[in-house]
Amino acid sequence: MVKHNSYQINSVLVRQMKKVAAIAGVFTLSVTACLSQANLLMAADPGSEHALDPAIRLAMQSYEGTSSIKDFQATFIKREKVGRKMQPTQTMQIKFREQPLSVYLNFQKPHTGREVIYFHGRNGNQILAHETGIKGLVGTISLQPNSPQAMDESRYPITTIGIRRMLFQILKQWKEERQVDAGVVVKYFPDAKLGSMQCKVLQTSYPDQKQGLRFHMTRLYIDKATNLPVRVEQYDWPTKRNPTPELVEEYTYTNIRTNSGLTDADFDPKNPGYNF
Repeated sequence: MVKHNSYQINSVLVRQMKKVAAIAGVFTLSVTACLSQANLLMAADPGSEHALDPAIRLAMQSYEGTSSIKDFQATFIKREKVGRKMQPTQTMQIKFREQPLSVYLNFQKPHTGREVIYFHGRNGNQILAHETGIKGLVGTISLQPNSPQAMDESRYPITTIGIRRMLFQILKQWKEERQVDAGVVVKYFPDAKLGSMQCKVLQTSYPDQKQGLRFHMTRLYIDKATNLPVRVEQYDWPTKRNPTPELVEEYTYTNIRTNSGLTDADFDPKNPGYNF
């Protein structure tokens, strides 16, 4: 399990090294914590290339690598602010299949024992879910993915889950932000860690809030061994009352096992290994 408090970044740069990094236009900066050696990732030709383009290129390399993934199993951890309330960290086991879009979730904590299934093209394209304990007495319920009850603890519907979809949303965001003249700062952490996982991290941030910008800061973690996206963090804008950017979204995938041959039975509430 990822320990969330073990790799927070100290945003204050300790010192700027004079040595120019191997990448043209990139200066190596030393920072504390596990996202060490931050590089200012700059356009190769600022006159013809947007500052976000180097980050988009690196993210696209990871995205292209996900095209061969037909299914995966993993531990999925999410932290979200829904409305004005930060939800408890949710940890669950996930089974995911691209075609047809199929998701099985088994909650570890909180809501231990809760199971959720979504199978596009079956069950009226509705979520099937059940609780445990007293709440479980009502049995399995059916919900529209974007219904208020289904979205009570989530910012996005279950149909947006998955590592490829997670990265697609970041690429979409950055391509939209290219249209906004807002002085984006792009940093690259080539030797970061997520628990014991060696990662490279892309970070984008903006000095001021402008129309067309949803987040003050975005971080994308990519596993160096597999080149798969494994975490996204999104931070809200600082305010006079709260000058420290507040985390509003965090999605983490660990223990990823790809192309394990998941079948319809893995997304069937009648599966004898499930408790529907």
